[in-house]
Amino acid sequence: MRNECKSLMKKKASLTGLIAVLFVPILYCGTFLWAFWDPYSETDDLSVAIVNHDEAVDFEGTQLNFGDEIVAQLEQDDNFGWEFVSEEKAMEGLQDHRYFMMIEIPNDFSNNAATAFSTEPNPPNLRYMPHESLNFLVSTIERSGVEKLQQEVSSTLTSSYLQTLADAMNQTSNGMTTASESTTQLAESIAGMQDTYDTTVQTHPNLAAAQKEQLISSFHAINEGANSIATSLTNGAEQLGGINTSQGNLNMIASPVTIDTDKFTSVPNYGHGFAPFSLSLGLFIGAMLISIVFPVREPVTKPTSSFSWFISKFSIITVAAGIQAIIAVVFLLSVLDLEVGNVGYFLLFTVFSSLAFIALIQLVVSLLGEKGRFIIILLLILQITSSGGTFPVEMIPALLQEVSGFLPMTYSVSGFRALVANSNYDLMWLNIGFLSIFVFVSILGTLLYLTIKYRNTDKERREISNKNFV
Repeated sequence: MRNECKSLMKKKASLTGLIAVLFVPILYCGTFLWAFWDPYSETDDLSVAIVNHDEAVDFEGTQLNFGDEIVAQLEQDDNFGWEFVSEEKAMEGLQDHRYFMMIEIPNDFSNNAATAFSTEPNPPNLRYMPHESLNFLVSTIERSGVEKLQQEVSSTLTSSYLQTLADAMNQTSNGMTTASESTTQLAESIAGMQDTYDTTVQTHPNLAAAQKEQLISSFHAINEGANSIATSLTNGAEQLGGINTSQGNLNMIASPVTIDTDKFTSVPNYGHGFAPFSLSLGLFIGAMLISIVFPVREPVTKPTSSFSWFISKFSIITVAAGIQAIIAVVFLLSVLDLEVGNVGYFLLFTVFSSLAFIALIQLVVSLLGEKGRFIIILLLILQITSSGGTFPVEMIPALLQEVSGFLPMTYSVSGFRALVANSNYDLMWLNIGFLSIFVFVSILGTLLYLTIKYRNTDKERREISNKNFV
């Protein structure tokens, strides 16, 4: 053991590599937890389109526009990045991946809300359009936000309904009070008439005829009072009668708002949702293993040129990367029944992603040798946390968001999402374009390094040969 330690101390590179490896678990675990420690606190960066088509209506003498009220509520809400746009802009944003979902307030929202006490109540609904293929996990977060919005809007409508009931009851109470006062006055009038009549008859019997006329006049007044009572009672009854209390009315008051879900894109299950990330991760790890079992830099024989040196290595690892991609595609499609829009494009993108990964790994390992494997592990960790494969890029720390655009897995995840249950081929080709940059730079960098290395080696051989000749 002492000899092993002495040997290790003499080999500085091996010692450095060993020390570096000791930090790999904490780098992976720490970075992963840092990126996803509390992503739900960052939902305000998730852009959501709000489209308000609602039109104002008259409700019991009051102009109502619940759409404007909802917009006013959301303007004060920071749970999501609400953006108030037209339907055309919202659909364009969904197509361009600017919005994670759209919520539409239909033009009959207030009109339907006003039917709560009608004979045929029609609950208003919000149209909810999630973009699940953009990020399956975030759709779960969105649903909780939509449910919260539904509760808040329902609370607002219920408050309006209760206020309407209170107003109706107040008007009915006023009518009853008026009727009670009229009844009291009528009773007093009758009693007064009775007293007057009795006194007159007893004191002046000859005035009975005149008193009779007065009595008739008084009864006319009594009749008017009775009519007033009847009118008051009728008004009160009409106020109460105008309020329908069927089970449908009660159900609408209890749950006044419904959600109408109309998915912009759909993902069948979690497997489809996470396939873009897991496939990208598998291809990258596979490329790492290829670089371990096959020497991507050291030639087995003396190369005749730097280009032949490069081709001899790159052709082998390219074939290996292509084969592993094909195996992955066959397994996903035939065993797991993964749904893709176009099998040919899916195979093409999988092979190209694998090629981009192996080309990048060859460059790093060629430049740095065994030390480069540590850099590859760092790249793997960064890509796991910042490629948007789990939580959206918008929900991770700002520093990782900046790094995300410089990592190939960001584009492989995006491209696979465009193919799995989405079939957005324009987006697929866009991501192939980004991956092509990694392929081109990696090939150019490796070829340049091998050219310099070959020239230096060839120069050293000539110098040695000249010395031996002399």
